Amino acid sequence: MEQTKAVIEEASVHKIVGDLFRRKPPGLRFNETDAVVITARTEDGRMMTETFYLCLKPDGTFDEQSMGSDASQARRHRLAKFIRYYGFAEDISIYNLRDGVSDWIGRAVEVLPSKKGDIIYTP
Repeated sequence: MEQTKAVIEEASVHKIVGDLFRRKPPGLRFNETDAVVITARTEDGRMMTETFYLCLKPDGTFDEQSMGSDASQARRHRLAKFIRYYGFAEDISIYNLRDGVSDWIGRAVEVLPSKKGDIIYTP
């Protein structure tokens, strides 16, 4: 599978219950209340959407090391890796995700083709 490039067209922060779903999807923990939704388009026009689930603090930051299950921690680590890999921030603990996500629009990301659809590469 060969990686291709895509450009982020939309990036936003939502409340899971209310903005995205009427009820919280199975598998998400009680402390996962927010979601970062990223939509990107490849050069040939294919669209893909990636969703990261987390819990934002009132100041817009999130804690990569907060308490939670292994799956919940893995989701937070995956978002932190995404932010570091694409150079959006170096220090996750002080990065205001709520305000900073709007700066992601227009930035290039890597895309991996998959049988179920393309996915945005996160190391």
